[in-house]
Amino acid sequence: MDLGATADQIPYIMATTLNMAAENTRSYLIETTWPTSVTVRNRSFMNAALTTKGSRATKGDLTVEIYDKLSRANLSLHAKGGTRRAKGGNLSIPSSVNVQRTSGGTVRTQQRPKNLRNSFKRGRFIFQRQSRSTRKAKSRIKLMYSLRSSVPIRQDVPFYKDFAEVMRQEMTLNLAIAVIRAMSTQRR
Repeated sequence: MDLGATADQIPYIMATTLNMAAENTRSYLIETTWPTSVTVRNRSFMNAALTTKGSRATKGDLTVEIYDKLSRANLSLHAKGGTRRAKGGNLSIPSSVNVQRTSGGTVRTQQRPKNLRNSFKRGRFIFQRQSRSTRKAKSRIKLMYSLRSSVPIRQDVPFYKDFAEVMRQEMTLNLAIAVIRAMSTQRR
């Protein structure tokens, strides 16, 4: 009321403020929180994964949510910590020495477990035989993957803490802008 808003505009002002704050917080999580916490190999991944669409605030429902629409990076496990379990079979954990990655950080197509030439499985490991023409005396087989039914993921990305801090700051900053916008578009 001190800013000049009328009582009937308060729900609109709050919805606008929440939505503006959520978009700015989403940008902060993508541009600051994620890159400072993990090694980023695909810069556009988080931009595609995090969204507020479908969970935006309205005058009747003053809630907003930033969520992972792709559900591919186990973001909740990165935020809370926990155990990633295989959906079926096992998770293939690549050897850091023998498995090459692309510039995007993914395993090269030729070196994925399904496409690996001259490979064989022994217990919980996948090995690869070197071809006869390039075989060296000491290293005839290479460990390529270890197979596990579950893998611990440590809490390494402070999504919840940063969300709470940035949302609080953005709500304060965007309230005045939302009041001005609401009063300029108010029906008289």
